[in-house]
Amino acid sequence: MGAQSKPDWGNGGKALSESKSEEPIMRKSVIRPGKTENGSDMPNEGCTIALYHNGHLRPSGGSRMRDVHPFVAIRHALLAAGFWLAGCAGFAEDFPKFEYHEIDKIGNRMGQTSLVDVNRDGKLDWIAGCSHGDVWWFEYQGPDRWVRHTIGSKAGTEVGGVAFDVDKDGWVDQVSGSTWFRNPGDPASKEWARFPNGAIDNAHDVVVADIDGDGKLDVVMMQDSAGVFWYKIPADPTQPWKSYRVGAAVHGGIGPRGVGDLDGDGDPDIVRSTGWYENVDSKGEQWQWHENIPGGHGGRFKDTTRAWIADVNKDGHNDVVMTDCDTEINSCRVHWFENTDGKGGAWQEHMIATDKGDLHTLAVADFDNDGDLDVFSGEGPLGGTGDDGKRRWFIWENLDGRGKAWREHLILEGPECHEGVAADVDGDGDIDICSKPWRGNLHVYLKNMLVEHRGRVGAP
Repeated sequence: MGAQSKPDWGNGGKALSESKSEEPIMRKSVIRPGKTENGSDMPNEGCTIALYHNGHLRPSGGSRMRDVHPFVAIRHALLAAGFWLAGCAGFAEDFPKFEYHEIDKIGNRMGQTSLVDVNRDGKLDWIAGCSHGDVWWFEYQGPDRWVRHTIGSKAGTEVGGVAFDVDKDGWVDQVSGSTWFRNPGDPASKEWARFPNGAIDNAHDVVVADIDGDGKLDVVMMQDSAGVFWYKIPADPTQPWKSYRVGAAVHGGIGPRGVGDLDGDGDPDIVRSTGWYENVDSKGEQWQWHENIPGGHGGRFKDTTRAWIADVNKDGHNDVVMTDCDTEINSCRVHWFENTDGKGGAWQEHMIATDKGDLHTLAVADFDNDGDLDVFSGEGPLGGTGDDGKRRWFIWENLDGRGKAWREHLILEGPECHEGVAADVDGDGDIDICSKPWRGNLHVYLKNMLVEHRGRVGAP
């Protein structure tokens, strides 16, 4: 458990790293040409710096520029002047590599993923659990050392689960659908108590947000045959949680971050693949459905997506990023929908990638520390586009800071990716990734080497 090993993906497989004694496992980053707003490839001229004027570009003012690598600073300056930068290997190489580490091998049919500080040691730990089965937390002690601890068993969920402080005692608890587990305060050695909460069983998506604006976190859940619900946690969370029905459901589509303010009125709404539920009274008791987002698909599990609400283009309005999932290989998309009127009344689709495998993971974060949002996903249980069906893990780099031009980076090829999570695990200032499969037992940690690389570049 936790020991670093070379992935066994067959003779001639495309593992993007190899163990070499105690040397770091380095990542090959496969760079795809960037895409302009009209969908054409940005040119790639080897090491030649090519400047292409684009009158549609807006200055990138407001970007966070402190601690930015010189290459990135130059790129931002050129973009602010209204130019595209393309084809310089130096700029491509500035995007971080990811170092492969194995967390553990345990479980099957897993979800309920989080990266949180379970034991309050200042480092993030990995949580995952089996459908209606065991739930574990993996204590981070180093990239190659994760110590497994049991949270509990008989989780009341299929895939959905989330970790946060349910009882407000300062310790992170675990909500797994219709059950929750209380952190005892000494989570590595004491037993976690299990409580039913009265929520729907077999949830696919579970998201935390303050729905009614009372300053306390509530829980939103979705299960395709039951619907979308949110739950108010009582003062004594061991008692049944009060249920409010939002509306109809699909198999999956509100996770992992599909709750946020879409109409600019200050309260959280809920996106669901092809539209969104408006929190009409700001208290979560009245909801109105708007079928106006051109997402979703007609695959095996119709309209199942991963969703993330964020301001992609920095215009002050929340947009929506989506990936297609639980559908056939070679048909899944990554796209974001621009909230053009700022009120959720009109949405413009911007394509990031097409023709991918089952993208049952989504994380939106600044992976290269250049002040804008990038997108991570990986191919999951229903198939991958690599050789012999190997799954590919991607980050799409937001080139212009406004979501109109993207460059694809292949960061790993081989294992299945399902419900992956991104956060700064080791506290070094860049965003790492943890994931696992739906069917299978391999838990993976990809350490972002951005800070280490920049330290070497800047060393005397």
